Amino acid sequence: MKSLRRPALRRTAVVLTAVLALAACGPQAPEEPAAPYVADDGSYHVPVLARDMRFHPQEIAVPDGRSLVIELKNVDGMPHDLVTASGMQTPLLPRGETATLVVGVVDGTLDAWCAVTGHREAGMVMTITG
Repeated sequence: MKSLRRPALRRTAVVLTAVLALAACGPQAPEEPAAPYVADDGSYHVPVLARDMRFHPQEIAVPDGRSLVIELKNVDGMPHDLVTASGMQTPLLPRGETATLVVGVVDGTLDAWCAVTGHREAGMVMTITG
């Protein structure tokens, strides 16, 4: 009887180990952008993530008179950039890369988008107000 139990216990242990390993490697919560902050020089820094064909956040409200600095990080599987209607642009960023875009003081509304073909049309846009 012992010989029948041992293989069954080994199979159970192997199956349990595989289930636990799969659970540990399962889907993880998506990375969230850090909170905006005011730097020592008074500029308003906003961390932005490019993920799932969207910018996170999609709207930025800049406090009056502050210079805006966007810290863009691409956490998506495809390259993205950020272009503003005023002509500023980050480089095209592969996954895991970051870029800083000094926008300056925003007076009114400024549109921004990803310039990769089709991304803007797919909704990869941002609105900046100041």
